[in-house]
Amino acid sequence: MTGLFLCIVMVLTLVACVTDWRDLRIPNWISAAISLLFVVAFVVSPASFGPWWSHFGAGAVMLAATIAMFAAGHFGGGDAKLASALCLWLGLAGIVPFVLFMGIAGGVLGLFALYIKKKRPFAQPRSEGWIAKVQAGGNALPYGIAISFGFAVAIFHTPVMLQHLHEVFLLIT
Repeated sequence: MTGLFLCIVMVLTLVACVTDWRDLRIPNWISAAISLLFVVAFVVSPASFGPWWSHFGAGAVMLAATIAMFAAGHFGGGDAKLASALCLWLGLAGIVPFVLFMGIAGGVLGLFALYIKKKRPFAQPRSEGWIAKVQAGGNALPYGIAISFGFAVAIFHTPVMLQHLHEVFLLIT
């Protein structure tokens, strides 16, 4: 059952990527659904996870860090909520790989944004999109993509992932 919930979470991260790319917004319902799915999965199958305090602690640590970055103007509110919700699934053991791979993906996105800002390669970008904002000289980055990538890689570095992979394999076959 937890594997099914994890598959839904992965789909929700893809939806977050699309909405962030398109509108520079991650709807609140996505982060709320990811958080709720974790709580339900944990209640249904606590043996599939580490100690509860590890998962809720990871969410709290990420929320504190991202709220500070939001207050400083370096992170969007939707990004903060998405990263915190995903950390519930990772637990404390998954925070370091999450931040590492999120940073790598964010760096690639940043380099792409710098290229767009300098070269202006798109003739008619969507006026509400981040590409138009960057080509006009502004600073914008759909960081939900980096967050989702960081999660997708980090989830494979958590101790309980083998259980989830086994469940997903059983669902597929």
